[in-house]
Amino acid sequence: MGDDLSLQQHTIHLFHDSPLGGHSTVMVTKKKVSNLFYWKGLNKAVRNFVRAYLVPSTDPLQTLLIPNAIWVYISLDFIEGLHKSRGKDIILVVVDRLSKYPYFISLAHPSTAALVTQFYFEHIFILHSLLRTIVSDRDRIFFNTLGRELFTL
Repeated sequence: MGDDLSLQQHTIHLFHDSPLGGHSTVMVTKKKVSNLFYWKGLNKAVRNFVRAYLVPSTDPLQTLLIPNAIWVYISLDFIEGLHKSRGKDIILVVVDRLSKYPYFISLAHPSTAALVTQFYFEHIFILHSLLRTIVSDRDRIFFNTLGRELFTL
């Protein structure tokens, strides 16, 4: 990489903003980049890139519908940056918005939308059938892929 700042930024962009990157945390993005590349100041460059990316959204806020049945409206989130346990370092948290009943599914990093869909199907869909909405802070690309994969299954 040398001192080429535009190449450094482009590399970080690829590992952070791509569908595979999934807008990961500073630590996850740094690990992905440093597995293949090194340059002086890499840690600081990744930290500054990811922090600068976290700008307020211009999308209008949407009111969430009040659930009227269990396992029709869910929230989905990931807990990342954990120490590995049996090869897993991510927890997928799925919560029914009416009953507040949670499921915790362990995953290994990196997880693709297809893999998350498979785990969702195996652990939740077979018990609770089709849902109506998913609320999450993940990006649209990830959830478009997740939706396609779920409906394919």
